[in-house]
Amino acid sequence: MFWGKVLAAGVLLLGYSSALWRYRTNVNNYAIISTRTTIHLEYIGPDFIQWDIPKSCHTKNPKEKNTKISCDTQGIHSIRPLVKNQPPDAEERFIFVDRPSDCFMWYFQSSIKENQTTQNMKLWIYDPENASPSELAGNASEPSINSLSLSMQFFMMGQEPTILSSITYHAFFPQPTEQGIWEAQIPITKKNLFMIIKGNSVAFQDCFIADYLFLLSSVTLTFSQDPSYLPLTTNDENLVYFDWPPCFPSTAAAISHWEALFTKDAFSTSEKIRIPPNILREEERRNIEDIGLIEKGILFLTAGFVYLRTTDKFIKLDQKFGIPPNVKGLNTRNFCWPEFTPKEGLKLSELIIWTSKEIFLGYDDLKYKKILNLEEASNLLHIHKNMLKLVSINIVTYTSDPTGVALILSLRQAGGRKDMLFLVFYSEDTLKWTLQDFSMTFPHGSKLNALFMYSALPSFLLWDNKTVYYSYQNFTQSGSLKTFLGNNDLSAVAHNSIIHQVFIDYFGNGLIKMLNNIMFYFKFEVTDVAKLHKWSKESDHTIILINPTGDLCIVNLSYGTAEYSAYPLLLELYSSTFKDQPACPYILFETSIYLNNIYLDKRDELSFWIQVVYMENFGVEAIVDVYGPKVLQEKREVEFEVALGICTKNMTVTFYQGFDYEAISDYRTFQEEHMGHVMIQLRPSQFSKTCPLSTKVVHVFVGCFPKRHLKLQGYKDNICVHENFTYVIERNYLRGKPTEDKFINYNVSVLGCPFRIHMKHQFHPVIHLYDGNTFIEEVTVNYIIWEINGRTDFDYSLSMSDNYKHCFSFSVGKPGDLTQAYEIFNMTNGNKIIWKNHHVGVYVFKIKIIDPNYSFCDLTTTFAIETFGIIPETDSLLVLIYMCVMLFVIIVCLVLSYFQYLKFFRKFIYESTTELKTKRKRKYL
Repeated sequence: MFWGKVLAAGVLLLGYSSALWRYRTNVNNYAIISTRTTIHLEYIGPDFIQWDIPKSCHTKNPKEKNTKISCDTQGIHSIRPLVKNQPPDAEERFIFVDRPSDCFMWYFQSSIKENQTTQNMKLWIYDPENASPSELAGNASEPSINSLSLSMQFFMMGQEPTILSSITYHAFFPQPTEQGIWEAQIPITKKNLFMIIKGNSVAFQDCFIADYLFLLSSVTLTFSQDPSYLPLTTNDENLVYFDWPPCFPSTAAAISHWEALFTKDAFSTSEKIRIPPNILREEERRNIEDIGLIEKGILFLTAGFVYLRTTDKFIKLDQKFGIPPNVKGLNTRNFCWPEFTPKEGLKLSELIIWTSKEIFLGYDDLKYKKILNLEEASNLLHIHKNMLKLVSINIVTYTSDPTGVALILSLRQAGGRKDMLFLVFYSEDTLKWTLQDFSMTFPHGSKLNALFMYSALPSFLLWDNKTVYYSYQNFTQSGSLKTFLGNNDLSAVAHNSIIHQVFIDYFGNGLIKMLNNIMFYFKFEVTDVAKLHKWSKESDHTIILINPTGDLCIVNLSYGTAEYSAYPLLLELYSSTFKDQPACPYILFETSIYLNNIYLDKRDELSFWIQVVYMENFGVEAIVDVYGPKVLQEKREVEFEVALGICTKNMTVTFYQGFDYEAISDYRTFQEEHMGHVMIQLRPSQFSKTCPLSTKVVHVFVGCFPKRHLKLQGYKDNICVHENFTYVIERNYLRGKPTEDKFINYNVSVLGCPFRIHMKHQFHPVIHLYDGNTFIEEVTVNYIIWEINGRTDFDYSLSMSDNYKHCFSFSVGKPGDLTQAYEIFNMTNGNKIIWKNHHVGVYVFKIKIIDPNYSFCDLTTTFAIETFGIIPETDSLLVLIYMCVMLFVIIVCLVLSYFQYLKFFRKFIYESTTELKTKRKRKYL
């Protein structure tokens, strides 16, 4: 996986004349070259006679320019074309053919639907020697018959693939389908940039499936097209500028003498970037001086102004955006930081723009901030103000620190023929500039480029047209990269061509590509370069990129089109250096640490082991470099053993805080002084260009992890049926004796659903610590609880006297009133919340960790309790009034009923007496 970007040019080229030859396999990334592999040879040029191949390899017709060979034995095989008038130093290649342990490959096909946050993936297994043309070309949508049968066979044997993020090591498990393939959904995030498909150790016909690394890009940027739009180009046929976002390296923008192109798949496909007419003059359109790719679109620098091509607009970034005219250059980030979480209030920039005297940082919302004006920087350089007129900005770039910016200044010396270069670092975290212990002299007006390497101690490269200068290990090792014969003028070795592109990766591997496509390989902390076999024609206009499978590729941008081919760097390196036999001083260098970014809190430890295996008498050591503030302590243990002339050294390293934050007079200042960003680099003490992976860089952020927080056990799982509501706290139950009741609006979406607890029950909260959605531990240290609305109608089960043990060293003097409630809780002290007044209510509590040695974070959480079970008390006056009213109503009712009854009774007696008299009269008649 290779990184780097600058001014920038596939095939294998013969070391003489204009003829070239190349080889390839059915696997584009050259992942499998075994005795089972078919190797395709192709010769382009005159005077071809036949292929010169070893006896252990065979071909149907060695006299054909384009032929196929296969080798029956494991080992290194020499291959070259024979031509007429062949010079004695004709270039040959040494290709290593392995035994066929890995024969099969994983094939993946991904798709993104609009407005989705995941990528849908299909996986199947294919045999490169028996695959369909679309599978070999990488554009198959479904498996071929052979691949389907092979996938079903592996599935029946128990194959279960896993998709693993190589950044976070988070695993995804594809599910099998009835069609004999596996399907999975991968979230679209920068943390899922590098993915690895790994299978079980299942073999079919003694062959396994090779692990497969690929890039999962989520860039959706597209550009509007119109027939009236005009092209953007450079003014020189030899100039090619390009850029890509570091987190999505297969997405790139490039501009040549013919056209500006944009790709999302390392130029396997591309689209033209053109602009509406009547915006730029002809000489401005045809003289683009630099290019940059940011989240909003593509930046173009011409005539001292920066323009932004978005999806459907072409915008001039002028003083309305805070950018002055006469811009000299721009730079984007070199490395991806998917796990870096800035502290609160910190936002990292994505772009640097500078003039000869000013520097600006650009952000993803198109806002720009000036961070330096040289006219005000005399104190920074420790020079007199009168000398500032001799100082200019040469180049500005990002460092290997996610918050770091590097500025290289030129100070014109007496006589005017030389410039003294100075290096200054800027931190986006501390907002401070720091002059570094580095200086170098160049001819006045030299146009330089700089690129920092992915390392703990500051290490960077600086180059002009002919020479690459290095500064390693915090400026303790400086010089120029030289060839095997000691020549640092690479132009002289490359037929007077100039340096076109310098390319580095996360592991210290580097390439220098000349304008005529001659390439040199170097490695971090190695001071010599190896000239590689020629790969492209000298007339091709090429750039080096990363393809969607994470491998190196070379793209030819001649005549406004993009021609893509994979480049087998390691094979070319071993072949180019085979005769020199540069032995690697160690056999194995491994470490148990796999993450690139780690957060350490006060009680956390970072412990890992390093193992180096080497032949006796080489004396290789494991070195751990630490760069940054002195906020960590460390301890090391080393074990050593020798057996049969092979030495093994095991080193165990532990980093930890180890500071006591208790009884500190200025606690916050002391805490801030012991927070910071520490870079740790693991490397062997000796290595060579042909050594395997030899460095590991870890960024340790000592402080509060931004996603660290507290949760009350079971609180988020609590479900309530009601929405937001309002309740009243009577003034008698409020702190401070207010004169009015307090009305509270309870927001369920903010505070969550309250626990419902019977008021006769006590409550002891259990607190959990989380990082994001990941559970860390149950909190065992001390924390306090209080009601945020000032309620006093609750209490704690423990008093001061139940817990007073002089716990803290800063507790001095006599204790106070020990009958007061004890507000401090922990997992073991048994303190509980109790309800001392028997009435229902809603209580909103806040928890805060108070142990000074627990965390850098201000850890708090809020929860609510709703009590129930007893009828709420009422006001005695209201009860008396209510009783009086009820008594009055009852008396009135009684009085009314009495008179009503009396009336009824009288009527009844009168009517009964009259009726009786009437009956007697009738009787006598």
